[in-house]
Amino acid sequence: CAADTKPSQSADSLHASLDAELAELRSGPESRRFLSVGMVCKQVAFLRAQSETDVPSRLAAKFLGPRSSGEKRFLSRFADRVLPVDGSSKPKLEEFSRLSQDALGPHVGRPWRLYYEAFRGGWNTVSKEDAMTACKKVLGADNQSVSEPEITVICTVSPRFVGLTAIEIDADYLRVEDE
Repeated sequence: CAADTKPSQSADSLHASLDAELAELRSGPESRRFLSVGMVCKQVAFLRAQSETDVPSRLAAKFLGPRSSGEKRFLSRFADRVLPVDGSSKPKLEEFSRLSQDALGPHVGRPWRLYYEAFRGGWNTVSKEDAMTACKKVLGADNQSVSEPEITVICTVSPRFVGLTAIEIDADYLRVEDE
């Protein structure tokens, strides 16, 4: 008799779970974990984390970072790279300098490497040299390490903003495999 109720309970809990998921999808944007900000430039989509606990660099390290032998790697047909942005400012050198102090200050003394990506017109705002100068000023030129960095500083530049992140994985892990 108890065996007859288990499939029914399982079906009921599955039905309730699906109903809850559909209700969440139909709800307003304030209840979603991530919001699509849209495409700031061609072939680049931006997602905004709603919760303070969802730090983009930590999420990228969790999903894209090194795996143990039994864990599966994150795969996507729709993404080529994931570039987290923990902090951003207007693409002006003065504001970028303040951003670099705030974002990179906690990492002073650690070996670092710069990963610079300019998107469609962003190259004429904050240059790679400007980003390198800011990193050397905050993190120290002696700590720059191309071969064995502890952190990768990701500088993402577009005509609308410049983003900066210090992530504890190598830039090679930011590429997403499709199969």
